[in-house]
Amino acid sequence: MKVLVIYSHSYHDTSHAGKVILDVFKAQPDFEVRNLEEIYPNCAPIDIALEQQRLVEADVIIFHHPIFWFNMPAGLKHYMDEVFQYGFAYGSTGDKLRGKKFIHSYTTGSGAATFAGELGEILPAALKASAGFCGMDYQGAFPLYGQLALTNPNVPAEAKAHAERVVEFVRSL
Repeated sequence: MKVLVIYSHSYHDTSHAGKVILDVFKAQPDFEVRNLEEIYPNCAPIDIALEQQRLVEADVIIFHHPIFWFNMPAGLKHYMDEVFQYGFAYGSTGDKLRGKKFIHSYTTGSGAATFAGELGEILPAALKASAGFCGMDYQGAFPLYGQLALTNPNVPAEAKAHAERVVEFVRSL
């Protein structure tokens, strides 16, 4: 099974959780990690054909990112705007992602209590809707709350456990 991880973080260099999670994903022999800000700094032009080919070749697609203002980082939005095109991801001939398993993994700075109720439903909504619109098999959201290193000394351990939980879930598919 080939797993493609699309990772986006506007401040990856200072992200404690993001680095740990990526290290766990990169250690998996069948996981390919695409760090968008590293490959396309400052939202540089995206190699659409290459990114679409990577998606086509994958069995499982994981989007991992921090939540910024109840949404994904700008780099991930830019990626989706460019790569998930009509005729590829949706539309009468846009079936290239149909049936692929999709997992949404994300971190937040604030704790779980902040996202209780409606706010917690909002966080995965856009990507869940996008996956459904493209015919992907949405496998669920994997949130990791409270990852602000200034207030949480357990970020590395929690991030590692989170990534291992996602890997274990992927292996169960």
